[in-house]
Amino acid sequence: MLNPQVRFSSANIATLKKSLRDHYPQIKSSHFDEAIASSFGFKSYAAMRSALVQVGRHARLIVITDHMLLLLRLEELGYRDIDVGDLRHLMWSIKFPDRWYDNQLDEAVVNRRRPIAANSQ
Repeated sequence: MLNPQVRFSSANIATLKKSLRDHYPQIKSSHFDEAIASSFGFKSYAAMRSALVQVGRHARLIVITDHMLLLLRLEELGYRDIDVGDLRHLMWSIKFPDRWYDNQLDEAVVNRRRPIAANSQ
């Protein structure tokens, strides 16, 4: 099963949490913190925050958002009425602010792949 891959950044984590909170307002904020950390494969929110600080703003670490790990953690915290299909759809629909590449790198990649014009010499 495919899962969305996102850049590991504070902005993307905040966007994910806001989208989840908007869709599931009955779930506590701290429980979302723990569930989001779990969805990235961390044992706790504290472990995820520590890794986030170590990575910093300039690293391009990509993580997979696993909606099943998020769902399992929320069920452990007492939330059993979440539809797995609805959650999966929500995870795929989120528009994350920090893309894999910044504009400068994106432009360099595009230019590298651009064919050389036949009349350029």
